Amino acid sequence: MKRVWVFRHAESLSNAGGKTLDPEGIPLTEHGLRQARNLAWTLADPPNRVVTSPFRRAIDTAKPIDARHPEAINEVWPIQEFTYLDPVSCVGTNWADRKPRIDAYWANLDPAYVDGEGAESFSNLLIRARAFIKGLTELEDDLTIVISHGQFMQAAKLMALRPDISDRTAMSLFIDRQLRRPFSNCERMALMVDGDKITIAD
Repeated sequence: MKRVWVFRHAESLSNAGGKTLDPEGIPLTEHGLRQARNLAWTLADPPNRVVTSPFRRAIDTAKPIDARHPEAINEVWPIQEFTYLDPVSCVGTNWADRKPRIDAYWANLDPAYVDGEGAESFSNLLIRARAFIKGLTELEDDLTIVISHGQFMQAAKLMALRPDISDRTAMSLFIDRQLRRPFSNCERMALMVDGDKITIAD
């Protein structure tokens, strides 16, 4: 039985309501940097492998873990956050500015829709989530730490529980769960991997 602990990144500028330039380069806040350090020091066991998304806020959250456990293998996987609005159109905005477009996107409930260059369809998010789940079953490590993003974690959880669900039904369930119970910064989703079977432990 292998353990995979998936954490949402620490508090970012976007989480704190700040205006941002691009999805990939959003930094952590000072509070987020403290959260990242605390996370590294509260891990109960040393990881064999540390996996992050390619986005800055995930990489920076993992840095204190890397410093404390330099023996761990470090990898970057395509487990970045779901970018469903055209990034160019969002430059210099914050979450409140984007709220009308966010509401319209989810009300449309079209998993194939792509908002513009650099945006991703919900169906593609599910492809990445399924690939992530499959990748976990191929790991041989006792403990893998993953630093990812709230919406990606929600999609991965859904794919672990209901891998054969249709994309449209998944989209409906996803936004319902995201509104009711989003992952908090540095919150853990603990997975147990036994062969091809993945169980959510908490």
